[in-house]
Amino acid sequence: MDLEKLNKYKGKDEFVEDVKKRAFEMEMNSHGCAQVVVQTFLDVFEEENLPLFMAASPFAAGMSLTGNNCGALIGGLMILGTVFGRRDVADGMPGILEGIRPMRKLVRYFSDKHNAVDCLDITQTDLADPVKSGEFFDGGGLEKCSGIIADVSGFVADLLYEEQISREKKK
Repeated sequence: MDLEKLNKYKGKDEFVEDVKKRAFEMEMNSHGCAQVVVQTFLDVFEEENLPLFMAASPFAAGMSLTGNNCGALIGGLMILGTVFGRRDVADGMPGILEGIRPMRKLVRYFSDKHNAVDCLDITQTDLADPVKSGEFFDGGGLEKCSGIIADVSGFVADLLYEEQISREKKK
């Protein structure tokens, strides 16, 4: 992702708020936790990456509707991986460790905020069960999940903005 495209924003707050708003609205309209996070950033950075978007598709209601690992968190990690991730498998563990810090920040932030990382623990609902998921969404669950997706997207946006500032200072 071309972080220089962040220069179209007046500042970090404007960028973070734009990302959060887009993510919330997209989840309310389209659903699919990880894909919504990924597509939000693809839209903001004016990029198309169908393989990345498609790779995020199994991460709705946890991993493939299992309730494991929150899809919003996974989508956030995928976006951070596009910026900070290892570029060559031959780089081994040092290549992974070089960029892992922002990803760990996201996981810690999310875990601290929700006391969990699994969709089932956060929603207290088996979203693979049509009756239970219907009750969850009828009871405000979509708004809850949209808020989580917006929050994760905002945190990722903040990390990306700070990275862009860091890169500009090094120039």
